[in-house]
Amino acid sequence: MSPAAAVRDVVIGSHSKVWHGLSRHIGAARTPPLAIGHREVAGFAFTPRDRVWVLSYSRLPAENAALLDRLRHAGAGELVYVSSSSVIVSQITSCYEYPRVKLRAELDALTLPNSRVLTIGLMYEEPSELPGGADVATSFAELATFFSAPEWPEDAGRRKRLFRVVRRPFTSAIERVAHEVYGQLLQWSGRFPCLLRPLDLLLRALGARWYGYVYLSNRQWISTTS
Repeated sequence: MSPAAAVRDVVIGSHSKVWHGLSRHIGAARTPPLAIGHREVAGFAFTPRDRVWVLSYSRLPAENAALLDRLRHAGAGELVYVSSSSVIVSQITSCYEYPRVKLRAELDALTLPNSRVLTIGLMYEEPSELPGGADVATSFAELATFFSAPEWPEDAGRRKRLFRVVRRPFTSAIERVAHEVYGQLLQWSGRFPCLLRPLDLLLRALGARWYGYVYLSNRQWISTTS
C-alpha cells in the first residue's frame, strides 16, 4: 500500500443511509472519496492504492457473495466490510433475517486476504434519535473520524468494534414498563425470540424502536462487555 496520502477511498453503497450520514461529516480539506453503487463495481477500475469500504447490502446472500467475489479479483489494495453489531444475535437464533444475512456476508468478506471487518452499532446524528434504554451505537461523527484515519488494533486481528453504549430516557413510564416486560418475554422465549414477531409489529406501529434483534443485540453486547 502506498503512503496514506496516496490512498484513494472508494465507497460501495452510494445510496445507503450510512453513506448519506457519513458523507456530511467528511472534512472538506480531505480528498473526497469516490462513492459508487454496487451495480457499478463490475465496470470500475480499482487500483492497488484503493481502500474499498463496503456499505452495500442485499437481503439475498447470493448477491452479497457475488459482490465480494467481484472484489476478490478487482485488484484493490484493501477492503473494509462494514458490519453490524446485530450479528451477535446469531449466537442465539437465526430467525432474524438481517443479522443472519449480515453475518454470512461478514464471514465471506474475511475470506478475502486483503479484507478487514468494521463493526458499527445503531447509527445516529444526535443521541435523541436513538431508542429509549441502553443502545449499542455509533455516531456519524465517530465513523467519519475513523474513516479519515483508520487504525486497527494489533491484538484484534482483522476486526474492529466502533461503538459504545449510549443510554437514553424513555418517552414515558409506560414505555419503560413495556421495555421491561418485553425483556421478560424475550427471556422466556429462549432460543425462539421470533415468537414475539406479532408483538414486534404492534410495537413498531406504536413507534417503539427497541424491539426484536435491536433489543437482543443491545442486551448481549452489554452483558458481554460489562
